[in-house]
Amino acid sequence: MKKICIVLGVLFSMQSCMINTHVIGDGGNGVEAARKKTVYIIGNRVSEVDSKALAGGAENYEIDTRANFVDMLITTLTFGIVNTRTVIIKK
Repeated sequence: MKKICIVLGVLFSMQSCMINTHVIGDGGNGVEAARKKTVYIIGNRVSEVDSKALAGGAENYEIDTRANFVDMLITTLTFGIVNTRTVIIKK
């Protein structure tokens, strides 16, 4: 059990938070409009997020793509086979 905890600790320490922000038009006012996850298996994207559809036809919005704690936990528990990223649309 001790070895498993050490391995998980090392794997968690190798993760990093990642945030990418894309501003469309004048950007959003910071109010979250939608949130979805995109999934990668062995580096290949298996689910896609349609940001235009999530924005609901808005001309000004922001797209935040980030790896949060839950995403890093999923990656660690699957030994890197499954990776998820959270996509947040702000209008």
